[in-house]
Amino acid sequence: MTHINSLDPGASPLDYYGFELRRHREAAGLTQRQLGDILNYTGSLVGQIETARKLPTPEFSERADAALGTDGMFSRLVELVLRSRLPSWFQQVAELEGRALEICTFQMGMLHGLLQTDAYVRATLGALDRTDLDDRTAVRLRADRGAGLAEVDVQR
Repeated sequence: MTHINSLDPGASPLDYYGFELRRHREAAGLTQRQLGDILNYTGSLVGQIETARKLPTPEFSERADAALGTDGMFSRLVELVLRSRLPSWFQQVAELEGRALEICTFQMGMLHGLLQTDAYVRATLGALDRTDLDDRTAVRLRADRGAGLAEVDVQR
């Protein structure tokens, strides 16, 4: 369990956020419970955010800014906190995705067996010769549909 006095504000953006939240709360002469009441959250949650055990939300940050008069500091910090929780190799992708006007993706995948039509299976297995394709299509459709039916609990 992290004790607030041992919290290193330089360790991470989340630790810095908690450190600043405590500093501003104490400067305002408020307890965790009092600040929680003002923000419409529990004092326990305020304490968990101060000790970097819970992530603050943008809504919490906006309310903290308003209550503590921090001119948007917590709203700016929460973006950094949330971005820092992503793996380092993905942070730039998330930032670009957030600014994107349009995102196009291509994904390989298959429909679940119960949703596969005869035409879909033929197109998927189209590289096979015609006789082999007919046999495999029939077997695959029967197997997938049979597996789906086996999962249904029939009561008589």
